[in-house]
Amino acid sequence: MTDGISILILVLLAAVVAVALIRRKPPRPKTDKPPKPPEAQAPKPSETGDDAEEMAPPPFEPEWEREETPPEDALSWERETAAPEPELAPPMPAPMPEMAAPVDNRYWVQRLFFGTDRNVERQEETGPVFGHRRANALKLGHTDITIPREAHRLGKVERPKEITLFKVTLWKQAEDPAKHFTVHKTEILSETAFTGMAAEAAQSAATYANTAFVFIHGFNTTFAEAMFRAAQLAHDLGFDGPAFAYSWPSVGETLDYVTDMDSADNAVTFIDRFLEIVFNVPGVEKVHLVAHSMGNAALAQLLTHAGTSLSQRGRAIEQLVLAAPDLDAGEFGNIHSHFTAAAKGVTLYACASDRALLAAQKIRGDYIRLGDVGPEGPMVVPGVDSIDVSAVGTDLFSLNHNVYAQDRGVLDDLGALFLTGQRPPRLRMPTLEEIAGQRGIYWRMPR
Repeated sequence: MTDGISILILVLLAAVVAVALIRRKPPRPKTDKPPKPPEAQAPKPSETGDDAEEMAPPPFEPEWEREETPPEDALSWERETAAPEPELAPPMPAPMPEMAAPVDNRYWVQRLFFGTDRNVERQEETGPVFGHRRANALKLGHTDITIPREAHRLGKVERPKEITLFKVTLWKQAEDPAKHFTVHKTEILSETAFTGMAAEAAQSAATYANTAFVFIHGFNTTFAEAMFRAAQLAHDLGFDGPAFAYSWPSVGETLDYVTDMDSADNAVTFIDRFLEIVFNVPGVEKVHLVAHSMGNAALAQLLTHAGTSLSQRGRAIEQLVLAAPDLDAGEFGNIHSHFTAAAKGVTLYACASDRALLAAQKIRGDYIRLGDVGPEGPMVVPGVDSIDVSAVGTDLFSLNHNVYAQDRGVLDDLGALFLTGQRPPRLRMPTLEEIAGQRGIYWRMPR
C-alpha cells in the first residue's frame, strides 16, 4: 500500500516537470557565429591621424548577419528578449537663411534702408532702438517692417490702441504683426554692406526699375514712426525698388517744436552725406524724394547752404515732393530756385486748416507756412506744381497730418508721378481741377 502511494507521487511529480518543460521558451539555437558586438566606440586620438575620418574602416558587421534569415523561432526569441530600441530624436531644422521677408502668411515685410544721426538708446531682441538724442554721426542700416495682410487698409499705419492720461499710458493693446505694423528686425550696417544690399534691391526691381525712393520725416516723429510711415508709403505705392528713409532726432512730442527745429538744422550735414551714398548705389539711376513737414526745413538748409554735395550735383533728384512743408511761404518765394535746380520736377501738396502747421505759424509770428492753403489758394512759384488737397482732409493735426499718405487720390498721384514724371499734374491725374488763382495756376484734388 505504501509502495503504491509512493509510485503515484513520483508519477505526479514527473507529469508536473514535463508540463513545465513543454511550456518553457525554446532555447536560443546554438551557432558558431559570434555574438553581436556592442556599439563601436570612436577611436582614441592616439589611434588617429589627420586623415582618420577618411581612413576609418566601415562599421563592423558580423558574418552571421549577412547570411540567411535565422529560423522563425529564433527571431521570435530575439523579439521577446531584445531591449527596446531607443526613440530617435527628431532632426534639427536647417537654419533659415537671411531674408528680407520671413515666411509668414499673416503679414508682408517691407525692407527700408535708413540713415540717422540719432543715438542708440538701447538694444532689444529685434536690434538697436534709436532715441531722440543727437549722435552727431551718421549711422546706416536696414529695418524690416511687418505689415498685416488682413488688417491693413490703404494709407493707414495700423498700431496697437492705447489709453493715456496726461502722457501716462494706462492701457495698451498687445502688439501683433497680424494686426499691426511692427519692427521685425533692425541692423546697423557698414557703408559697403549698406550699398551692396541696396544695389541688389535696385537690380531686382521690375515696376520701378533702377529707381530709389527716399523719405524724410517731419516734426513730432520717433524713429519707429518714421519707419512705419515710409514702409506704408512704399508698400501702398507698390514700390519694388530700394526704399530709403532718413530719420533726424525728433523728440516725438508736440511741445518740443523748437528742439525739433534745432535738431533738423543740425542733421543737414548727415542728410547730405546720406543722399550722396544713395545716389552712388550701383543700379540706381533715378531718385525720388518725399520730404514731410519739418523735414522740408532741413532740406531747405541743405539746398541753400553753399558747398553741400547735393547743391553741386545739379538736378540729381528725379521727382521732389514737398508734403505739408513747414517752411515760411514768403521765404520759399525767394529760395524756390534752389529746389527746382536740384530736381527735374517739384510738387507741393498743401492743405488748409492743418493744425500742426497752424501751431507752427503761431510760434513763428503768424507767418503763413508753405504747406497751408489760404484764401488765395496755395503758394504758387515758377517750376513748382502746387496741389491743394484740402478736400480729402482738413483736420491734419495728428491723425490726418499725413493726409498726403492716407488718401487714395494722393497715393495714385504719387505713384503716377514716380512712374511717368508727367507734368503738369492733369496729364497724369485727369480728375485734378485746374484753378487760375491770384498767384497763378494750381490744381485742386476732388474729394
